[in-house]
Amino acid sequence: MSIALNALTERRKHAPGFALVATVSMMVLLTLVALGMLSLSTIEQRSSGESEDAMRTAKANARLALMIALGELQEAAGPDQRVTATASILGDSSNSYTSGTTAQNGKLHWAGVWDTSNYSPADPDNKTFVRWLVSGSETAVDAIDDVGTAPATDDLVIFEGADAAGSVQVPKVQVATTGGNTSYYAYWVEDEGVKADLAWNEGSFSDADREQAARLSAAPGPDHGVFGGPFATGVSYPLEEGGSNAWLDKLDKAFSPADMALVMGSTTSQADWLQKHRHDIGMNSLGVLADVKKGGLRRDLSLAFEMDGAADVSYTEQPILFNLQHGEFVGGNDNLQALYPYTGMTFAETYTISNT
Repeated sequence: MSIALNALTERRKHAPGFALVATVSMMVLLTLVALGMLSLSTIEQRSSGESEDAMRTAKANARLALMIALGELQEAAGPDQRVTATASILGDSSNSYTSGTTAQNGKLHWAGVWDTSNYSPADPDNKTFVRWLVSGSETAVDAIDDVGTAPATDDLVIFEGADAAGSVQVPKVQVATTGGNTSYYAYWVEDEGVKADLAWNEGSFSDADREQAARLSAAPGPDHGVFGGPFATGVSYPLEEGGSNAWLDKLDKAFSPADMALVMGSTTSQADWLQKHRHDIGMNSLGVLADVKKGGLRRDLSLAFEMDGAADVSYTEQPILFNLQHGEFVGGNDNLQALYPYTGMTFAETYTISNT
C-alpha cells in the first residue's frame, strides 16, 4: 500500500512541470500567431489606404477634367455665332478651306469650334478657328493644323475604336500632387451634331392635317435598318409606329444607343456594333436653333404651315397670319422684336375671338 502511495506521490511531483512547459509553449505559439496577424493587418491597411488614396485622386481628377471641359465648351462654343465640326472634314481637296490639313488617326474625331461672326457668302472661307475641344496645353489645341500631326507616344487613348481611324487620343495634363506621386487628367468633347439621331421624333395625331404638319416640322427620322446590329432583324417598312414596328413605341425608354438592343429585344451582345458606330449614331440629341450669323434664335418657318387662322379662332390671342406679319419672317432688323402686323396691310378676313 505504501509503495503504491509513493508511486502516486512521485507522479504528482512531475505533473506540474509538464503543464508549465506546455502552457509556455502555447503562449509562445499564440504570440507568434498574434504578431503574424498584426503584421498582415498592417500591410493590408497600408495597401488599402494607398488604394483608397489613388481612387480619391482619380475621382478628383475626373471631376476636375469635367469642370474644365464644361468651361472650355461654354467659352468656345457658347456664343450663338459659333459652329462646330469634327476634324474629319479636313483634307477635302474640293474645299479650299479644309485642303491644307489632313487629320491624323487618333485626332479625326476631335471637335473643333469656328467663329462665324465675320461670315459672308462672298467670302465663305473667312471663318476664324477657335480651338479643338480636347485636353492639352493651349498651344496644342488652338490651331487648326494641330490635328495634322500624329498623336504623341504618351497621349491617352480616351476611346478605343474598331480601328485606328475610330480611336481617339488626346494629350494628358499633369496635376500637381503632394508626396511625389504623379497624376493626370484628360477629356474629349464629342460633337453629337454630326451623328444620326436614332430617336423617333414624329408624333402621333388623330387628325390627318395635324399629323402631316408634324411631319413637315419634325426632323426626319433615320432608317434604322441600315445600321444593322440590333436592327438587322425586326425592322419593316414603312417605318410607322405600331404593328410590326412596335419597337418604335419603346424608343422613349432608350437613353443611349447602348439601350437599342433592349428596345429591339436582342439577346446578342452588341459591344462590337456600338464600338464601330460610336461616331455615327446618337440618341435624343438636343440643340439650340441659333442664328450663327447675327446671333439670337432662328426663325421657325414651320409655323407658316400652321398659321391659317382657322384653327385658332377660339383662342384669346389671335396669331398674325404668316404673310401679314413684320419682324419675325418679313422685314425688321431686330431678330428678337415682337411680332406686329405690317403697316399698310389689312386682314382679309375678320375672326371673332371668344373670351370663354
